[in-house]
Amino acid sequence: MQGLLSNFFIVVLTLSKWISSFLFFILFTVPVAEAILPFQKQKKYSDPTHFKLTAIVDPQSVKPGSRFTLYIKVELSAGWHIYSLYSKGVEKQPLATKIFLNSAMLIPHGQWEEPAPVIAWDGALEKVVQTHQQLVEFRRWYSVIKPLDSGLYQISGSVIFRACNNKVCNLPKKISYETKINVLSDKN
Repeated sequence: MQGLLSNFFIVVLTLSKWISSFLFFILFTVPVAEAILPFQKQKKYSDPTHFKLTAIVDPQSVKPGSRFTLYIKVELSAGWHIYSLYSKGVEKQPLATKIFLNSAMLIPHGQWEEPAPVIAWDGALEKVVQTHQQLVEFRRWYSVIKPLDSGLYQISGSVIFRACNNKVCNLPKKISYETKINVLSDKN
């Protein structure tokens, strides 16, 4: 009788281990489904920084050798910021925004210009840094090389940035931009 009783307990313990292992597997490997009532809108998940980049030129038409301005406009959602292009003082800006242009037909004039950055405490870095929030417009002067035929030319490049709030920083992100410039005949 005692052997039968101990065999019974061994079977019960083995079964309970298998059942608990199965339940553990189910709980932690099956994705959780969210119940959505028919009248509710389904959530759309996106980048939490809502980064929007726009590039434009002014004027839109130029003669070879003439100057124009390339504007890069950056929009971020509230609470997020990107870092200044330049830093003042001895210490380099750790997460400086960088703007690149992929065109051999344009000659740059001067450096990129930015509005005055906001000097603020960054909780993610735990130090005071130069930032831009919500809306910032960078600009740089360019001219078109002289021996260029008239026509519509594409200007493209990229912006590399890190968007942060006062708790976390996203990984560096590279966003491409493009716009067009109309090159007029030099014979007028």
